[in-house]
Amino acid sequence: MRMTLDPGDRPLLIVSGILLVAITVGGIFFVPENLSGLPSLPGTYSTRSTGAKAAYLLLDRLGYKEERWNSPPTQLPQEARNFVLILTDPFEPASQEERVAIQSFVRRGGRVLATGALGARLLNIQGIVADQESEPDWEECEAQLPGPISSRAPAIMMQARVSWKGKQPEGLQYYGDRQGGTVVRFRLGSGTIIWWADSSPLTNYGLTQSANLELLLNSVGEAGNVRVLWDEYFHGDRPDLWSYLSKTPLPWAMLQAALVALALILTYSRRSGPIVDPVAASRLSPMEFVETVGGLYSRKRAAQGAVEIALHCFRSRLARLPRHRAATAGVGTKDALAAGYKDDLSAPALFMSQCDAALTAGISNEAQALGIIQKLHDYTRRLRLADPGE
Repeated sequence: MRMTLDPGDRPLLIVSGILLVAITVGGIFFVPENLSGLPSLPGTYSTRSTGAKAAYLLLDRLGYKEERWNSPPTQLPQEARNFVLILTDPFEPASQEERVAIQSFVRRGGRVLATGALGARLLNIQGIVADQESEPDWEECEAQLPGPISSRAPAIMMQARVSWKGKQPEGLQYYGDRQGGTVVRFRLGSGTIIWWADSSPLTNYGLTQSANLELLLNSVGEAGNVRVLWDEYFHGDRPDLWSYLSKTPLPWAMLQAALVALALILTYSRRSGPIVDPVAASRLSPMEFVETVGGLYSRKRAAQGAVEIALHCFRSRLARLPRHRAATAGVGTKDALAAGYKDDLSAPALFMSQCDAALTAGISNEAQALGIIQKLHDYTRRLRLADPGE
């Protein structure tokens, strides 16, 4: 059964569609830059001052092999040597299994660069103390221990919200301030944990401060020897259902099903549409007919007959019109024309008399016959004797 749309519902449907499009466009182009309640994450996609896209692109320009990591920690490489996992302020909560997977990655020889209190909690680092200031200022942290992490970086700039006050030699404190350690290295199995009190040194703005770039390069390692994994999994960039299904044959099956459905729709529409008889093309078009008849007259040299036919048609048109029926009642042609028209119509009447005289004398010249026929057609048009479609 075919459903019909009530005319009164059309305005409602149109307004609803306009509102849907407006809300969609507004949600795409007019999202506020700072959403209340959400932290400003140092993600590799962000170009804001607190983002980390500049660091991500810079390492790529320097020859580092790197990628964004949005898979669960349980899928980290088993051969962890020469891999560096960067955890910048992991926001999403981690399960016990994910924490164990990260620590196991370090024990297998991997290196983890973690920042902030959330990063320390993910790696079970003890001795983290929170700062009393809610929005700390940029402070200079001097190197307190020579080594590979503090090489060529005597001082760094950082907005430290927390600090480390653990015990030595549990961790080696490379940088610190009056509150405690801000850059600390830990050993776990065959791997290394480098903890920063804050991710500000590797942000788009922080890389320009002091020796923060040297600190990042020292913490990651030499280019060509390591593969850097920038974590986005704990920033919320996690694979969804479609990401999982894209690795299966299901997309191809859906494409094949769509093609079959399209074929069915086209077949049904062809079968259920109106039946129209094919148009039979005429073997002779009107112009072909005219040319054929003209060729016959030309071969037979029947100029006399062509003029007779044209003159007969002209008189027949006069006889069919009510205002010229006087011509058929015995009235002269000239008088009949004058009865239907107020203009001086002596010229057509005189021309018909000339045609009669020419026919009596005989017409053998095709040019003369063509001129007579053209003039008769001209009078037919001027006197409006022909039908509109002729």
